[in-house]
Amino acid sequence: MKKIIIIGGGGHAGITYDCIISQKKYEPIGYIDINRGNLHKHGINYFGKLNQIPSLVKKLKDCYFIVGIGDNFLRYKIVNDLKIKNIKCKWATVIHPSASISSNIKIGIGSLILSGSILSYNTLIKRHVCINTGASIDHDNFFGDYSSAGPGTVTGGNVRVNKLSYLAINSTIKHNILIGSNVVIGASSYVNKDCISNRVYYGIPAKEIRKRTIGENYL
Repeated sequence: MKKIIIIGGGGHAGITYDCIISQKKYEPIGYIDINRGNLHKHGINYFGKLNQIPSLVKKLKDCYFIVGIGDNFLRYKIVNDLKIKNIKCKWATVIHPSASISSNIKIGIGSLILSGSILSYNTLIKRHVCINTGASIDHDNFFGDYSSAGPGTVTGGNVRVNKLSYLAINSTIKHNILIGSNVVIGASSYVNKDCISNRVYYGIPAKEIRKRTIGENYL
């Protein structure tokens, strides 16, 4: 079984760990975080902070990594910083066995598909995307790099969610909708019109609330 290290030690890292052991493709051997989190209770090692990654890559040449962090921008920042430093991590793609994956689905490296989620025909999931618990993604969708769908999210067909955008818990996206980059759709919102980049939307129907800067917290 392939070895894997989780980057992150919080709650999202915990569900990442659960997804890994359920998939039974990788063996989690440790995690990396700013502080010692709670994952050690599962019997895996705490390898220290992010600055330990280069030595781990050299030492454990056949080991894979996944970023178990819910915030889209933090996932992007970690992966991009490693890329800038030419640290060549092997990124795992982790899919819970209870997820329903239709034919002709493409899922990029570093992505996490959690329990009970549904990915319908001809959908493209790019790199380091998180499709959370019970999300239902209909046919011909596109999720750009570092985007995510919260628990219970529902999208219609032909929905495009661009880079770094987040669909919050129980949000619903009408078919043929374009979500720009770095957009946050608030919890339980209904989106029936396209959403331009760098904005926050919420409500029924969802309306633009304000502008949003790159890296701004939403969790």
